[in-house]
Amino acid sequence: MPISSGWPLQKGAIRFFVPHFVAHHLAQHPLSRELYINGVGFYPQARHHSMTRAEHEDNLLLYCSGGHGEVQALGQRFAVTRGDLVLLPQGLPHQYAAADQDPWSIHWVHFTGSQASAFVDHLAFPMGTCVVPVGPHPKLIADFDALLSVRKTGYRLNAFIHASQVLKQSLTYLAMLSTSRVRQTGHFLDLDAIQAVMEENLHGELELDSLAAIAHLSKYHFCKRYKALTGYSPIQHFIHLKIERACYLLDLSPEPVSAVANALGYDDAHYFSRLFRKVTGVSPQQYRRLERG
Repeated sequence: MPISSGWPLQKGAIRFFVPHFVAHHLAQHPLSRELYINGVGFYPQARHHSMTRAEHEDNLLLYCSGGHGEVQALGQRFAVTRGDLVLLPQGLPHQYAAADQDPWSIHWVHFTGSQASAFVDHLAFPMGTCVVPVGPHPKLIADFDALLSVRKTGYRLNAFIHASQVLKQSLTYLAMLSTSRVRQTGHFLDLDAIQAVMEENLHGELELDSLAAIAHLSKYHFCKRYKALTGYSPIQHFIHLKIERACYLLDLSPEPVSAVANALGYDDAHYFSRLFRKVTGVSPQQYRRLERG
């Protein structure tokens, strides 16, 4: 069981830790052993809330939905404000505290499991930080509320197994959020804005210079950061978006492949077909036959 801060609960605050006997079952069950909660809570306007852990036996995720606080970890001090996500992996010594003025409101969950480290890695926090801004997201609040529902189930194992699945879904959703607006050396790379421009230009071409200008970066640094966040170069991703749209058009209408190619800015249908095969592994004609069974 995680070490609690011992903060005296105030009106509206919730703190729940999973009993050892339930955690034992969760660690054994095939549907939960990969990832399950150890504790979950919500502290609204948590004045005087603080915690110090020299040893950390599980993983802790905090989401600040209001106010301010700070975290000390990795040899640094990080300010935390509304919309920030804090990740404190297993084994990381840390301290955190609410601000004296305008103290934070935080949702939190302790979690572990045989694949917990894989989920932590998938969140892809930048090196050297444990705080990433993801912005206000009602869905995150709803997910935390769903996790909190286990505290009124009479320790029903099925409820905790369901919470395990909610946590998996929430962490993979957070992985998308944390890479869509990531602070790197004080600079935000807004993937949402960049990909919106890509979507608007699927019918034609898009120069790398134009995308780099949106990010206010050189082409070299833009490509490097974009690939680190998405796994693809900007142009590769743009091509993938085009092919994704091509699949939609091939599914939607009986138009010939040449018309689909033209709609995506490719005058040469043969070149488009080669590109389509390179990305999907099948030709446009084969894709249509697969779609129609």
